[in-house]
Amino acid sequence: MNNMIIGTIVAAAISSVIATVVSIYLNREKKKERFDLQLQNILSYPMKYPYLEQRIFTDTWDPSLVANDERYQRYERYCSIVFNYLVDICSWKKYQQNNIESYIGVKNWLRRHKKYWKNPSSEYENIDVYGKRFSDFISYYI
Repeated sequence: MNNMIIGTIVAAAISSVIATVVSIYLNREKKKERFDLQLQNILSYPMKYPYLEQRIFTDTWDPSLVANDERYQRYERYCSIVFNYLVDICSWKKYQQNNIESYIGVKNWLRRHKKYWKNPSSEYENIDVYGKRFSDFISYYI
């Protein structure tokens, strides 16, 4: 009888471990799918408004232009979406640069939008919203 109870306990423990491992794997895959879908959505903006990713436009960023120019309003919203996405990616990848860089072309993206990052519409907005860890991550690239 004792052996049967021990066998049942061992089988339950093994089943529990296997279920946990499978659940963790599936959760990671779901998260990756969600980030992939978000990336596709983000990349649809410059397909519709190509200037959002053109250096000739991004280098002209000046927050004073937001009030009177729809293109700069759109660019500000786009950058906000991009940086919100990137902070989520950094968190997901635990700020491990190699993992982040292998998933997304973060260097080029950050360097393309560095003027917006350094000079947001509201002073200190990016540091206050995204926090020191992400700000330090960005600073490394730009």
